[in-house]
Amino acid sequence: MRKFLLSLASLFIVASSFGQSTANASISLQACQGDSIVFSFDIVSPYNVGNTFSVEMSNSSGAFNGNFVNVSPLLAYGASTGNQIDVIVPSNATQGVYSFRLVSTNPVVISDTISNVIVGASPSTGITAYNWFNKNGVITFCEGDTAILVANSPPAGQAYTYQWLQGGAPMMGETNDTLLAVTSGAYAVEVSSNLCDAKSNDTIANSYLPPVDIFANSGAGINYIGIDSIQMCEGTVATLEHFGIPSPGITGYKYQWMKDDSVNIFGQPVMYPLIGDTLPSIDVDTTGTWYLVVTSEPGGCLDTSDVFHVFVDSIPSTTVDVGIWSYQNFPSTTLCLTDSVMLMAQDTVLYSTWEYQWQVAYPSGSGNWLNLPNDTLPWLLVDTSIVADTADYRLSIINETCSYITNETTIEFVNFPILAILPGDSLGICVYDSVLVSLVSNGLSFAWNGGLWVGKQNFLSIPGQYVIEASGINGCKTYDTLNVYNYAVVATATASPQIISPGDNTTLFAIGGSSYYWYADAPSTFSNQHGAFTMALPTEDTTTYFVQVEDINGCMDTGSVQVFVSEQDSAVIYANTYGNIQNVITPNGDGMNDVLDLSGITNGDPCEFTVYTRWGTPVYNQEVYNNAWGGTTDGGAKLEDGTYYFVLTHNNVIRVKSAVTILNNI
Repeated sequence: MRKFLLSLASLFIVASSFGQSTANASISLQACQGDSIVFSFDIVSPYNVGNTFSVEMSNSSGAFNGNFVNVSPLLAYGASTGNQIDVIVPSNATQGVYSFRLVSTNPVVISDTISNVIVGASPSTGITAYNWFNKNGVITFCEGDTAILVANSPPAGQAYTYQWLQGGAPMMGETNDTLLAVTSGAYAVEVSSNLCDAKSNDTIANSYLPPVDIFANSGAGINYIGIDSIQMCEGTVATLEHFGIPSPGITGYKYQWMKDDSVNIFGQPVMYPLIGDTLPSIDVDTTGTWYLVVTSEPGGCLDTSDVFHVFVDSIPSTTVDVGIWSYQNFPSTTLCLTDSVMLMAQDTVLYSTWEYQWQVAYPSGSGNWLNLPNDTLPWLLVDTSIVADTADYRLSIINETCSYITNETTIEFVNFPILAILPGDSLGICVYDSVLVSLVSNGLSFAWNGGLWVGKQNFLSIPGQYVIEASGINGCKTYDTLNVYNYAVVATATASPQIISPGDNTTLFAIGGSSYYWYADAPSTFSNQHGAFTMALPTEDTTTYFVQVEDINGCMDTGSVQVFVSEQDSAVIYANTYGNIQNVITPNGDGMNDVLDLSGITNGDPCEFTVYTRWGTPVYNQEVYNNAWGGTTDGGAKLEDGTYYFVLTHNNVIRVKSAVTILNNI
């Protein structure tokens, strides 16, 4: 509605107190139905208190018939300037030429008439919508579709111009009587006809898409890995459901589940409907991508959800096998305490999402499974460092959402057989004797020195070390060593003196045992034939005396000594001159008495040394004796056992003359 201003000439009071008069200037004006006209005037002659002014409008013929059109009478009296009265052109006024005048009430005065005011008819405005449905009393069209808005056509003989508005703002280029609305908004049309125009009320038009969000139930074994994807284990069933509550005006939805795991001839995925899957939910148990097409009722608006991914992990099924070492022909789960075995998972997947954890249950069969720290590889070396006894082993495998427990493998550890040696593991025996050795053992078989002897008992006569092997269950072996040695029984016999005069006794001495027995190779008498020493009286010039010595272990040895009966040479210098003189040599190479050592007598002097038989025949001579004669002739031949005489001289002076006995086999 437009507002126009009309100025009237000043109203004034005439001389007569009963008469009022006005003078007006006529102004041509055009207005439209419903427009607002402002009458502006000054009062130059005072009017009475309580006086009001009103505007009267004529009919289309110019006659006044009491049609007052001001909004409200103006209370005005006295003299004043700048008075205004708002007038509304009736919207039902027909198009034509009208007159207006001002009327006062106290006193009653009528102003001059403003004529030739043209009132034009305002155009009719209205919008008719097409291609829509009623959603709770609101014009609604499907998003992506178009609502058609059509403005009223002009009456016959008239022409309209149009301007479409959205949200009260003109829409650029939209000046036809029809508008294609593609977005939600408040739409109106402004219609112009000559000088008059009119704007329609707003028409609300909303676009609509049904909600198409999908969610999956969060049951056991189902993991969300995103708002639009889940992961679960093989054999698990997940339910995908439509998430959406019908808004007011929507009575319900139609559903169609879709997949795109097929491809066209170009290798591009093709979405296809799943026959019969028209409920708001669907059960899925395989890897794939799902979509949901939702159609609203009413309206038939449809939309397709974003893709929803389902990832199904396969169960990491495998078996545990017992490995074979290079020295084995067959795998074994029964081990000796020092053995080990390798458990290996078949169908392993390294450096992937498979996670391994070995577990042990002890005692075997208890079912009390515990994780083995740091044992997270597909294989496990089982030895007594884990459990030094029989136990159960298995492998736990996790693949994302799937888990698997392998078969149980029992590894049995067998104790080594016991092994004890009787009478002991260090045995002494007499020379040429033997000993019975027995084994105390729960072993199944036995080997002595690598199988030289077998069995639990053996007579042993050879000194040395014996390695005994006892084999038990599963071939577990226990080893022990047996040391066999000879008792060191050495009989030694001496005679003092060894050379006696006829009819004299000699004293025989023996060492090396705990009991003794003396005898001779010629008739002789003994003072104590069973003593360690005895007096003996020989009856021959040369008599060999024997002593049989027995130690505490019952081992025996025999020693001997020769006693010689001869006339003594008074020229012999005896031991009382130079101390003890060696009178026996035993040149058998044992390092004891092998040579005649007279170094204490020669005392570094160059002495001549000569050996004679008991009958005076020289057999050996050395001009400077080196104390190394070992019972030989000058030619190096070995002299027989017996008594010989030697003479040691220095500067042709006899330093010693004495007897020496040669015993080669002692």
